[in-house]
Amino acid sequence: MSEQEELNLFEKIDEGLKQSFENLLRRKAALGQDVVFADENGLPRVVAARKALADYERERQ
Repeated sequence: MSEQEELNLFEKIDEGLKQSFENLLRRKAALGQDVVFADENGLPRVVAARKALADYERERQ
């Protein structure tokens, strides 16, 4: 596999992961559920999916 093919593969994987994460946030927000993230110290942090989705969308712009 050439270096360019490898870069293209990693870009596709990265895009797929981002899309999957967004889909997860949208689904959980629609169901009124929470999501659990790890904070900077590795401790769990529970956030409403609606808030997490709004934060995610704001950061993308």
